Amino acid sequence: MDHPKEKPDDARIEDIERASNTRRISVSEKNGLGMHEMAVLTAEEIKAEKRYVLKLDLIVLPLIAVMYFLATLDRGDISNAAIAGMDAELHITPKKLSQCVAFFYIGYIVCQIPGNILMRAIGPNIQLGSAMIGWGLATTVMCEAKNWQAIAGLRVLIGAIEAFLQAGPLYLTLWYRREELATRGAIFFSMMAVAGSMNGLIAYGVEHNLNGVHGWGAWRWIFLIEGIMSVGMGFVVLALLPATPETAGWEFTEKEKEIGMRRSREAFNTPHAKIQPKQLIAVITDPKVWFYAFVYSCMNISLACFSSFLPIIIHLLGYSTLKTQLLTIPVYVVTGVFTIIVCTCSDRFRKRGIFLIGSFLLAAVGWLLLIVSDSRNLSFGGTFLVGMGTYPSVVLIQSWMNSNVIGFTKRAGSLAFIMVFGQSFALLGAEIFNDAPKYYRGKVLSLGSLVVGALVTILFLFYLRHVNDWKRRNQDSEDASEKRALGMEEICDDHPDFMFWY
Repeated sequence: MDHPKEKPDDARIEDIERASNTRRISVSEKNGLGMHEMAVLTAEEIKAEKRYVLKLDLIVLPLIAVMYFLATLDRGDISNAAIAGMDAELHITPKKLSQCVAFFYIGYIVCQIPGNILMRAIGPNIQLGSAMIGWGLATTVMCEAKNWQAIAGLRVLIGAIEAFLQAGPLYLTLWYRREELATRGAIFFSMMAVAGSMNGLIAYGVEHNLNGVHGWGAWRWIFLIEGIMSVGMGFVVLALLPATPETAGWEFTEKEKEIGMRRSREAFNTPHAKIQPKQLIAVITDPKVWFYAFVYSCMNISLACFSSFLPIIIHLLGYSTLKTQLLTIPVYVVTGVFTIIVCTCSDRFRKRGIFLIGSFLLAAVGWLLLIVSDSRNLSFGGTFLVGMGTYPSVVLIQSWMNSNVIGFTKRAGSLAFIMVFGQSFALLGAEIFNDAPKYYRGKVLSLGSLVVGALVTILFLFYLRHVNDWKRRNQDSEDASEKRALGMEEICDDHPDFMFWY
């Protein structure tokens, strides 16, 4: 007889709990993480989304990939030009050459923050397309250089303009979810590796066919050809690259625009997000951002030494100038393919740290071989390992940070911060790589930075795991409830229900 009385009481308790949960969910959906949760899709909607993603991959991804391809051509051509006669004609010593390489990073560092923060205000298509035209023109002008000071000054300008291209990874976060970022980043970043091989191929062709034509040395033709290519492609980007999901134009149907808006929310974006000044302060107080900046710096030392001086490293193994240009090609091709494989696996398993550690250690082994080996074949093999370890680490660090830092201002500010911090060390790597003929200082610095980066990454994995555990233990705290009521642009990755990838 007591049971009928208990049931209404139980029902009332359940109703109260359900109402409480509903209120909490409604607040979350309106202001917090709820509006960014993955939607439950029908079979037909899943097919439509797959078609949309394929369309993105066929429109957005190729354009971004070509941008990075041409930027890398224009950034790395100075080394090819050096061994194609520029150093002899302009009397550029190894120290002056390293300064010309390093000066690129001065402009690059100075313009990195506005290049990311202003992306939405300028418009990604306008910013990226105009940047291509700008650095292409500067590269073209280098063919008329009469001394090394002109080369150095133009390199500063090219670096400043190219900094606006580095919003590319941030741009992808508007279109792709975080489990898709590393694969797409690897595809366009592998084009940087392919560009390294094309630099060698273009330099070989120019030296073989154009050296002395119209009284120009081969190195001048290298700058002219690669600069014109960038200018032309810049106008294509201006015309074809869609800006943001909420302002997508003729490239997409209305249904596809709806899918794009939903996916952008699921990627923790807020439509028409404005700059939040307090989140810029949050960037420099977040331990995660300092970690990413540190390991990005470790990686950048290796990247600067490898990408800027690979032709010189191979040339010093005893190969002729023409054969050196050709031998850079297989190194970069293997590097590009391996980058895609590693980053695709990272997305599939939703793990970043373990793949980054492996990449650091692989590149470290390559530098070790270049330091200690007297065998030409073994040393040449070491260049493959350096590329195969260094290039994937760039994508892994950027995609890891973009997966764990949300809110437009904080994500843009964080990306700019790690690049400014990291490129400062790239400047160090480029400047110290001047002790010809063995270049031991640059090689040892690269090796040491990668080992330290791997060790710090191990510690960071434990840190992220600890933070996630702390969030789970405090799910029902008063502080967690207050944070859930805040908008994602206000609370960002401090949201109590947002878990970090590691």
